Amino acid sequence: MIHSQPQGEPIRNHNVKKDFAYTVASVDRAIELLLLLESSARDLGVTELSKLLGVQKSTIHNLLQTLLARDFVRQTDSGKFTLGFRLMRLGASAAERLDLRRIAGPVLRELAEVTNEYVLLAVLNRQEVTIIDSVAPQRSTFIVPRIDFAHTFHCTALGKIFLAFGSEQIRQVILAQPLTCYTAFTLHTPTDIAAEIERIRSQGFAVSCNETIEGVTCIGAPIFNAHGALAAAVSISSATARLADDKHEEMANILKSKAAAISRMIGY
Repeated sequence: MIHSQPQGEPIRNHNVKKDFAYTVASVDRAIELLLLLESSARDLGVTELSKLLGVQKSTIHNLLQTLLARDFVRQTDSGKFTLGFRLMRLGASAAERLDLRRIAGPVLRELAEVTNEYVLLAVLNRQEVTIIDSVAPQRSTFIVPRIDFAHTFHCTALGKIFLAFGSEQIRQVILAQPLTCYTAFTLHTPTDIAAEIERIRSQGFAVSCNETIEGVTCIGAPIFNAHGALAAAVSISSATARLADDKHEEMANILKSKAAAISRMIGY
């Protein structure tokens, strides 16, 4: 957030990608200005924008007038500036064109190759975990058993991710239902589930070890959208004998890294 930026210290190359050899200076400045307004907790005036960007007031004035004409920024009653409604429409249009399965596909294949484990990508659809993509590793004979994800929020890695990072409403709805014990390892009491949710939030990943089907272990991680909300979950699955306790953290770190990469690709 820019309100923590030292007063008068210029901000340069705000989130710029380093692999672009050529940029248009005026366009780049306009984008920096928009990013500054987007990250600010309050409206900003010409003087403050000039100090933060390290450019003359006249330049800031000209940029703002151009952006105002296109409705990319708007001027408030205080005389300061904030983002315009045209950007909201552009954002909505971009979001509509995002195809999570297509975007995540290369990362999922890389994850399967690196871990040599079965990969699943899931979204929440009408209070049900829905698998939208899966990738089988080339060098593994493990086959993921068929699982009823609609009734296993509490004992699958994917379901636990939606419980831990999803809305309070989904937690209340799911946890108000009877929680089935599928194995001797299934967590099913409110106390156990509450503790598990806190653990998942703290470590950033979920583990289901023999909880749905004995002999099967899954590790899941969250994918967040541009608004910081949970967009999807990704998991790796294997035989418990292969994915033993001492490998959970190593695999979870790889999984979280790939989940974070997908999150960035969809605007997080």
